[in-house]
Amino acid sequence: MKFGSQLRVALYGEWNEYYLDYDGLKKHLKRGEKKEGGYTEKDESEFVEKLDKELEKIYAFQNSKYEEIKGRVQHCENSVASISNVPSMNVPDRYAEVEREINDITEELNELAKYARLNYTGIMKIIKKHDRRTSYNLRAMFSVRLNACPFYKETFEPIIVQLSRLYHIVHQGLGDQSDVRPSTPNFSALSTSWKPSTSEERALIQTNKYWVHQDNIMEVKTSILRHLPVLVYKPGTDSSITSIYFDNEVLELYQDKVDRKPGDQIIRLRWYGNKKNTKDIFVERKIREQGEDEVKERFLIKEKHVNAFLKGEYAMEKAINKMKEDPSKTDEDIQQFQKLIKDIQDIIKEKNLSPVLRTYYNRMAFQIPGDQHVRISLDTDFYMVREDNFDNTRRRGEDEWRRNDIDGDMFSKLPSTECAKFPFAVLEVKLKLDEGEQEPAWVKELVSSHLVEEAPQFSKYVHGVATVFTSHAPSLPYWLPNIDKDILKPPNARQSQEEEEDYSESSTSHVARPKRTVSGKNVINVEVVGGRRDRKNKGKAVDYNIEEARGNEDASLLEEEEEEEEDEQQRPMGVKTIRKMFQRKKRSGPEEVILPPNISKPHNIITPVRVEPKVFFANERTFFHWMRFSVLLGSFSLALFNTSGDDRVGYMCGFIYAIISVAALIYSLIKYNKRLTMINNREPGPYDDVLAPPLVCISLVFAIGLNFYLKYNPTKVEGSEDLNNDINTYNNVDTSSFYSEHSKPFVFNMQNV
Repeated sequence: MKFGSQLRVALYGEWNEYYLDYDGLKKHLKRGEKKEGGYTEKDESEFVEKLDKELEKIYAFQNSKYEEIKGRVQHCENSVASISNVPSMNVPDRYAEVEREINDITEELNELAKYARLNYTGIMKIIKKHDRRTSYNLRAMFSVRLNACPFYKETFEPIIVQLSRLYHIVHQGLGDQSDVRPSTPNFSALSTSWKPSTSEERALIQTNKYWVHQDNIMEVKTSILRHLPVLVYKPGTDSSITSIYFDNEVLELYQDKVDRKPGDQIIRLRWYGNKKNTKDIFVERKIREQGEDEVKERFLIKEKHVNAFLKGEYAMEKAINKMKEDPSKTDEDIQQFQKLIKDIQDIIKEKNLSPVLRTYYNRMAFQIPGDQHVRISLDTDFYMVREDNFDNTRRRGEDEWRRNDIDGDMFSKLPSTECAKFPFAVLEVKLKLDEGEQEPAWVKELVSSHLVEEAPQFSKYVHGVATVFTSHAPSLPYWLPNIDKDILKPPNARQSQEEEEDYSESSTSHVARPKRTVSGKNVINVEVVGGRRDRKNKGKAVDYNIEEARGNEDASLLEEEEEEEEDEQQRPMGVKTIRKMFQRKKRSGPEEVILPPNISKPHNIITPVRVEPKVFFANERTFFHWMRFSVLLGSFSLALFNTSGDDRVGYMCGFIYAIISVAALIYSLIKYNKRLTMINNREPGPYDDVLAPPLVCISLVFAIGLNFYLKYNPTKVEGSEDLNNDINTYNNVDTSSFYSEHSKPFVFNMQNV
């Protein structure tokens, strides 16, 4: 869908006038192009002035709405405090009223995040269109203005934390058993003491990972915080997590992880927040036991001891002595701790491990404090940076275990060969269920919704190595080709059908009733006045008529198609014909099917791709077909060379056929090797060839036509004029007497010749 159509469909009705005037800016560019003299400096100044006013309008509106939301949140906090301080008989009703207000605030916050994302996308697209259609470069200059009005950088994290705590308090006040787990006011998640995990605990933990599109991040957050509070890792610090992964030059640990060998493990160092303010480093080891169970063990070490620990010169003697003095620690715990230290140091020494990769991301964790039943984390702004010295590039010093030239979110300044950013957010769901216990219904609804894409066996370290060490990695993970896949999906058919049914009921009864959708939204049915719907209840989403929305979308698409047709008609006829000949047609997907009630669409699961041997054989057969064609055409060209004699037409046509034959042979060899590489890398394609077959046909038609033309018009060939003169002279000679007198000698001489 074109962005203009996408923007018109996604508008939040109450804020229509505060969105970017994308259509007006686009029309301004078109008017400047169509008038005499083209796009002038006056047009440019008017365009920049209009765009700057739009930016200020968007920035001012977002700030005002954000302050309004903060005020409403503060009012809810005061209401909750008053309920707690002044108990009364109608406490549940008052909590329910606060919950409705929190729901409205959450929905409006979600819409505000969409507002910022849509407007930023529109600004970048109109600048790109401007720079492409005019001779002025606006992108570099306007980046300064965007930094002065950074509406697109707001993450709304403080408000999300406040809302999550309000939900937690309200659910406890309403007696919601799903949220009344043991809890404490302390939201800190870091534990500095080491504690071994038992096999019974690990067997009960289920871990699943998902990818979340950037457009769905805020909606996923607001869906989770209705049920789980945000867990703050360390008060006073940011939510960033940085990890340094270790491996050797042959990437042995990476390859074991890709091959899923029993006992594959990862060694890493991790810290929370900015490294300048962090003196505590976690040493972690993740090892996979039988099946899919992973064991993560870690302990805390001071930054000043990291180098000595990696060299095997420091064995955590102080920590061991403290454990011996602690009465809660048994001798077995101490022995297991000492064994963990020795195992990590031994594997670093034996396999010659060194820092290879750094990962950085911002994590928002959701968990009821003190409760391990449901733990969810959402990692955004995921960067992968090289830390190795393999290619004779000194990224670290001799005695340094991490790079000192980067910190925080400075990775965007690094070149693409040093750093890569993951395009999606990573959602991780951990469930610790008792035997026979089912996962919560809201978790099941979230992971089966359109908001997430399942990514089993996904590993940040494996993906980082496969992305920034492409030339070094022995093999690649199965999910790598799916990174280019568009995981943004529309709401599932079941949700759409429920909303249509709910709308049909409201249109007959004219009664507004709240309804909870997959994402937890309060959908309010509204009256139909004059065949159109008016928005009611500020801050609440409206149940749209699906058919009318589709009609508006089709009309917008029609306008875009008409513009494309006008541009197409301005091109010469020959250009249009050739373009259509070589244009790859888009495959139309299957039509959307409306499922019956209580039936949900099956979720697509990404699984490892197994390449059958017949795929390689098919590639070879295609190459042999091309080679057979080339040999046949080459043999024909050699025959023309050998039998043409003094015939220049034969020489010329044979030479053209030889060129076509050799070119087809070389092209087929290149295409064979390219397809072989794509098959080995499990790339999704495309594997078809839209260029070579038409070119071969055109070349053959040209060669055959040229052959006929020269054969029947020999005067066009160099040297053919002398041949015609000799023929005319021979035709004018009277040879009758010559034949009568010298017939036999003539015949004899001709036979000798």
